[in-house]
Amino acid sequence: MDEDPELKLINARKLAELRKRAERASVASSLAAAAAVPKLQKSPKEIVLEALYDRGDEVLQAAYDAYPRQTEVVVEQLARLLKQTGGREKISGGELFALFRNLGLRFSMKTTIKVQDKGRFVDLKDKLKMDMEG
Repeated sequence: MDEDPELKLINARKLAELRKRAERASVASSLAAAAAVPKLQKSPKEIVLEALYDRGDEVLQAAYDAYPRQTEVVVEQLARLLKQTGGREKISGGELFALFRNLGLRFSMKTTIKVQDKGRFVDLKDKLKMDMEG
């Protein structure tokens, strides 16, 4: 029993179409894989820096200056926790400073107190000097 020539032609077209689809899918998947490769993983420090606000970067830098090895361990753990929460959490500079203090890592931060004087912010020591002179 020979197959009908039209049926052979239809099967050949379908087979060619399936091959084209498979080729397109493999090309698309290889492009997606190639696009994902250059996307480098962020370092733990970068992850933590993205979550910091309100002078948090200054606190982190001061911690690195005072305790580089211990700070690296803390940053790795913070990055791990931030990844688990999906990066929704934000950490203020004060909270980060308190964390380091609670861990026994004590260091000082340069702070200034500014007061508003005639519509502009002035250091408190300058304001006191002006008040004493005037």
